[in-house]
Amino acid sequence: MITLYYIVLFLSFIYLLFFIYLSFGHYKHRYYNKKSTYTNFSIIVAARNEEQHIARLCDILTKQNYPKDHYEIIIVDDRSEDSTFHLLTKLTLKSNLHTFRVKDFINEKQYSNLIGKKRALQIAIDNAKYEYLAFTDADCLPSEEWLNEINKHIDDKTDFIAGYSPLIYKRPSIIDTFKSFERMSIFALTSASFGHNIPMTCTARNMVYRKSNFINAGGFSKIGHIKSGDDDLMLLLQRKLTNKHSFMFSQNSIVPSIEDKTISEHHQQEIRRASKLKYYPAYLKTIVLSVAIFYFLLLLLFLFSVLGLAKWNIFLVVFLIKTIADAALIITWQIKMKLYNSILLLPFMELFYIPYFLFYGLKGTFGAYKWKN
Repeated sequence: MITLYYIVLFLSFIYLLFFIYLSFGHYKHRYYNKKSTYTNFSIIVAARNEEQHIARLCDILTKQNYPKDHYEIIIVDDRSEDSTFHLLTKLTLKSNLHTFRVKDFINEKQYSNLIGKKRALQIAIDNAKYEYLAFTDADCLPSEEWLNEINKHIDDKTDFIAGYSPLIYKRPSIIDTFKSFERMSIFALTSASFGHNIPMTCTARNMVYRKSNFINAGGFSKIGHIKSGDDDLMLLLQRKLTNKHSFMFSQNSIVPSIEDKTISEHHQQEIRRASKLKYYPAYLKTIVLSVAIFYFLLLLLFLFSVLGLAKWNIFLVVFLIKTIADAALIITWQIKMKLYNSILLLPFMELFYIPYFLFYGLKGTFGAYKWKN
């Protein structure tokens, strides 16, 4: 038992130092509050069965507070079975909105090895005329200042940009609160790792990168057989081509997303997310596996304490160190994002996150999941 104490204490201090180091990454992002030049953007959206959301999104995107001759909107209907494409045909009367259908490209050789959303995105990117590609989803609600804010984060060296995308629930519950906070921690990790130029993760709901880097990375050809990963796996494919990563903290850069998944759908989504570990580069696998080992030993120490086989004071010290480390990463990000009402949630989230992380890590690595093709 003494050996377990020493190992867990050692890992806890490594964890603390690493997370404190990461947290400084939040302060390395530059923001040009005033910028006289306009970058050209191609906004990319893949839509499948989005008849409830697509008109609202198109209205927002066509009304961006940004010169119309400096951006285009490309929406690809990904085999919708509802009226999504019918609605899009009416909306294309707007000058800078272009629509395509996956079914019109289904027999073309260059798309034959791509499945799901990646095929739709590849079609959109192939037809994009501008260097910077801005991604969001059909159920998202970017502000009318979204492109303007992205433009303020771009300089000659910026190749990849990400921003915050909170979840909006129709009927919020305690489980939804936990899901929102867990997603928030992922964005904190995105910001911190981007600041140190050691990218770890991102989300496609609010993401920008260069078309040239996408092409030079081979597009989706290397990951086209995987059902997910059009965001984080693409980020990792481009990491050696990217000069600088940037994260947006401005309020107008936030892109909320409407969340209406059942518990079962959320369960499958978490397994799918965790299943991508095998495709991560060595440095990221090492980080994830090291954290998993630390969490497992900490959970083991907790169980031993409950059974009276270990001292509670050792567990409490280690758990406090972990909480301080997480606070250094997450709360500093929350303060920069001005999300003050979420800060007090951290101590409660800490109680559930370790078993949550380990369960889905194991399930994603060794189990199967159901997801739309």
